[in-house]
Amino acid sequence: MHLVAVTLTSPDPVPLRLTPAAVTDLIWLHSRPEDRVEHLRARVDADRCRIAAAVIADTPDAAAASLRRVCERALQHVPALRGWRLALV
Repeated sequence: MHLVAVTLTSPDPVPLRLTPAAVTDLIWLHSRPEDRVEHLRARVDADRCRIAAAVIADTPDAAAASLRRVCERALQHVPALRGWRLALV
């Protein structure tokens, strides 16, 4: 299991309704069994959201790729995340 993190960015300030708990729930909704995400947390700041997860994978890179796939699905399908982007690091 690997602890990995990604950052989502927004061109606009985060609406107050987008709490860390809400983001965590929205990301969980788009997690599939094959993603092997075991734990998820979100931190929301003014124009970004940091998502950390424990993912079962052979390597840290595979774990990070899995979390990115989950986040990309959420970004495509969740109206509250419209305009958000996965930051490339």
